[in-house]
Amino acid sequence: MFLNTERRCPVVLLLDTSSSMSPFINVVNQGLRDLRDDLKSDLLASQRVELAVVTFGPVQLVQDFVTVDQWVPPKLLASGNTPLGEALLFSLRQIHLRKAAYREAGIPYYRPWIWLVTDGDPTDVWHKALPDIQAEVARGGLEMFTIGTDNANFSILGEISSPRSPIRLRHAHYREMFVWLSQSLKPVSRNEPGSTLRLPVPTEWGEIVT
Repeated sequence: MFLNTERRCPVVLLLDTSSSMSPFINVVNQGLRDLRDDLKSDLLASQRVELAVVTFGPVQLVQDFVTVDQWVPPKLLASGNTPLGEALLFSLRQIHLRKAAYREAGIPYYRPWIWLVTDGDPTDVWHKALPDIQAEVARGGLEMFTIGTDNANFSILGEISSPRSPIRLRHAHYREMFVWLSQSLKPVSRNEPGSTLRLPVPTEWGEIVT
């Protein structure tokens, strides 16, 4: 049941928590809290933006969709490998389920986002996820973003996010990245669904890889 009938902006935070993320996982956790705090400062965004947290290594739904005003950021731990393809398909299923719930309840919604952050190469057959992801992007049902550290495979990330370019995260600026995400979602949550997406250049924390 949806007690809050505001239109929704659903975002899946698809986060790499493989063992190689151990040195940075505390910064990621703080970044999630910064994301929550910044979005909660905007009353409308806090009621419209819904966040779900999916991690991979192994793939799991750490937190189902909930509006920011009700969101308690999880404390993530790093372990395992990097099953990126499985994680992408899992995230897409969560989005389809959420869209169906919106339609059943008569809740209008913005185009969902997947915000993928990874620090390495996939350890599964990742390209099996490409047709479904690319088809959803092509039909206008998804905004796909890929962010990688210096060790990430940007050729793969570029294929996943095409036609959007991947972003290289500089100097482990995870907290700055999450604040940028918040600042980008606030105006989106005020627009009409289907409006052209215009985002600022991520100069403080990253660079677009072309």
